[in-house]
Amino acid sequence: MSKKIIPQDEIFRLVHGLRKQNKKIVTYNGSFDVLHAGHIESIREAKRQGDILIILLNSDKSIKMYKGPLRPINTESDRSKIISALGDVDYVVIFDEINPKKILSEIKPDVHCNGSDWGKNWVEREVVEKNGGKFHLLKWEKGFSTTDVISRILEVSKKSTVKAIFMDRDGTINDNKKGYVHKIGDFEFLPGVLSSLRKLSKTEYLLIIVTNQSGIGRGKYTPNDFQKLNKWIMDTLGKENIRIDRIYHCPHHPDDNCDCRKPGIRLFLQAVEDFGISLSKSWLIGNDESDIVAGREANIKTIKIGKKVDSALKLEPNYYAKNFKEAVDIIL
Repeated sequence: MSKKIIPQDEIFRLVHGLRKQNKKIVTYNGSFDVLHAGHIESIREAKRQGDILIILLNSDKSIKMYKGPLRPINTESDRSKIISALGDVDYVVIFDEINPKKILSEIKPDVHCNGSDWGKNWVEREVVEKNGGKFHLLKWEKGFSTTDVISRILEVSKKSTVKAIFMDRDGTINDNKKGYVHKIGDFEFLPGVLSSLRKLSKTEYLLIIVTNQSGIGRGKYTPNDFQKLNKWIMDTLGKENIRIDRIYHCPHHPDDNCDCRKPGIRLFLQAVEDFGISLSKSWLIGNDESDIVAGREANIKTIKIGKKVDSALKLEPNYYAKNFKEAVDIIL
């Protein structure tokens, strides 16, 4: 536990010693349930009012009394640790009452701070002024409130996360043969791929193919040849009750130094723009080291089919699989 988090009986003795050193004591109370930028600014302002800033933190019991049984979001243990980590905070003391009048009567701060939304007539005013203290109204930053933060969190939680399974094409779902597959007659799905894709089609994952097609840039086939094969692939999969949501491809020659050729991640970022995908909740299945590097760079969980990556790469996939079926089994 932080040395800044002090029990009530100890803070009273500590304050007595600080006064002998002519330190100006400032107090500021609150629940600080979900810390936000407005809290940070107000704490900084409070600190500027004196030498020592003591945060009087409402306990869980206290918060439940005045905010209801569903609050706080964070426990007093967690809240005190977070607040004590701030450089402007010298000490944190937890109190159980609804308001801090009792503890203020013991600390007798030189300045007590609170938000301007409370106005000048605080319930604490009498006890603070009785002991020679002054009040300081903090300037709340507009647009910041714990209630608004919680509302935004609840709004986000209601929306389902869009996630995807990205897959390489040649060598992953089809036999790459001698490379540069672009003719319908040469395209052959690998064993177990169709049944696995059918299984994936029943999930909430988007299914997206991301493929390097440097054969276009090398002049081995045309963009029209690629699109013709794409249509055949989509038609064939559709007849098998298999859903593919999008095919992205890089047509460039490796020497073009584009950012869409894997291990570049531009195509994955394009998918995020198009579908609102959470990459951290998504997967990438591929058979090449470039697939794994791209996936790791984009914070996607990766599965490499086939042999292990070269140790010189100093980067590993999250999982290895013997084939596409085993990779899908890992995901599901």
